[in-house]
Amino acid sequence: MSVTVVDSSAILRLCFAEGDLKLAEQAMHGVAAVSELAAVELPCAIHARCHRGELTQVQAARLVALAQSLLGTTARIAVSRAVLREAVSVAQQHLVRALDAIHLGTAVVTARQQRRRGATIRFCTADVRQAEVARALFGDDRVDFVPPYR
Repeated sequence: MSVTVVDSSAILRLCFAEGDLKLAEQAMHGVAAVSELAAVELPCAIHARCHRGELTQVQAARLVALAQSLLGTTARIAVSRAVLREAVSVAQQHLVRALDAIHLGTAVVTARQQRRRGATIRFCTADVRQAEVARALFGDDRVDFVPPYR
């Protein structure tokens, strides 16, 4: 069995229906897990587009509802002390933004738990820099990179 830890960037692609969604859709239709951080990141990213005038309030509300629906189909991983320790460890080894480090720390902790069960993880992201770090952590064959939209 394989669990896919999905970054907020990949879920946002699904919400906005931007670009080639095949890998993000596959990730969400399998056994998917996300950091609890996504419950904040997704609506913030949607509302940011509204504040920039790219979406109406009605469109933003619909997209937030869609994001919540997508999150409802996933296992939610708490931002625990173990996740935070791993996030700092990732940042010590790689140039990575704090929120990306938390998602990666979530994946590292999830990978450890899955290994004990004889399972593996995949990591799905639409963020180029995060994908590079994920490949260094998990291997090229364990990372699904949703190609750039623009």
